[in-house]
Amino acid sequence: MTTGKDRLLDLLKDSGDDEALLDLKILEEEFEGNALEEAVKRRACGEPLAYILGYRHFYKECYKVAPGVLIPRADTEIVVESALKFLSINKMASGDVLNVPEYGRALSDIRFADLCTGTGCIGISVANEIVRAGGSAKGYLVDISDTAAGISASNVESQALKPEDIKVIKHDVLASCPKLEKLDFIVSNPPYIANKEMDELDSVVKDHEPDIALRAGDTGLDFYGPLLNIAKELLKEGGALIVEHGYEQGDSVRKIFEQGGLKNCMTVRDYGGNDRVTVGIK
Repeated sequence: MTTGKDRLLDLLKDSGDDEALLDLKILEEEFEGNALEEAVKRRACGEPLAYILGYRHFYKECYKVAPGVLIPRADTEIVVESALKFLSINKMASGDVLNVPEYGRALSDIRFADLCTGTGCIGISVANEIVRAGGSAKGYLVDISDTAAGISASNVESQALKPEDIKVIKHDVLASCPKLEKLDFIVSNPPYIANKEMDELDSVVKDHEPDIALRAGDTGLDFYGPLLNIAKELLKEGGALIVEHGYEQGDSVRKIFEQGGLKNCMTVRDYGGNDRVTVGIK
């Protein structure tokens, strides 16, 4: 005899969901009745689980997500880890993160920006760790998208330990440098998928997550020159630019940074051993 659960599980399996059993278990913890059936149908149509749930855990917080904003990934936590190592407050640093240069300044008055912020997860996570370490930080979460600005503002209110110290700004970083004060560091997970690679992405990503948060021109490197220029304009001497990129882009991003005058440029590998984050010092 087929049960309601069996029917929902078969629906997910028939859709090609490789983690049908786990997905159903997660959805059952959040929904019941008609709401559960609707959630399963959305997942069977390929919609990312995070959009259906409305949240994604990242670092030590739980961030609101919604269609129109990039879903945080575990690999992006390397950006957070690298920023914390730069600030000398990453006691759990391991691997390449151990080699990130340290700022050597007090945490009493840190200023930073998270460019192409999306959910705001990078900037908020770093700011919270500064507060937990006894410091203070004023941050700016910058994105061109109205959806991202709204979601990141919501996450500031719900997840930031000191929401009054974090401001959300709508701005196109490809067009110009945002008008901000001098900063101690800049973090960014910009779009970095090349045009030719967009069609090769998993359908769960390319059909549901925002193109504007993924696509970055013919080489996938469109954002790194403008980010470099912003860093040169806004960073204090000794400040850091810390960016995520694709696993084959480490050499190219380091070259952009080095040719642009940044020092001590290095690339940090992610948990899978792939080049993922590059750091440069002004």
